[in-house]
Amino acid sequence: MIRPAVARNRIGPLLDQLIIQLNGEGSATQAAWFRRIRRSLDSAHDDFEVLIPIQALSTTQAVGFCFSEDADVLINRILEKAAELAAEFEFDQSSERLKH
Repeated sequence: MIRPAVARNRIGPLLDQLIIQLNGEGSATQAAWFRRIRRSLDSAHDDFEVLIPIQALSTTQAVGFCFSEDADVLINRILEKAAELAAEFEFDQSSERLKH
């Protein structure tokens, strides 16, 4: 299971760094996108609610934003962490199905 606190601890600090970076670059629209994801992550109370911000992160590249090199490094780290969490969730769901 993806515990909301675990997801917040793994992704939250990176999102905070990214938001600061984007604000510093004057990328208000991109910063707002990631603030919305951060709020969604903060308000998650169970495994399924945690999937909402993880799915939003996975669509970031499709949104079409252009990022600086520094922001791009942070985004790639965030996406890696999100993919790890999603894989853990899929594994846990598969394990649960096998038990029943």
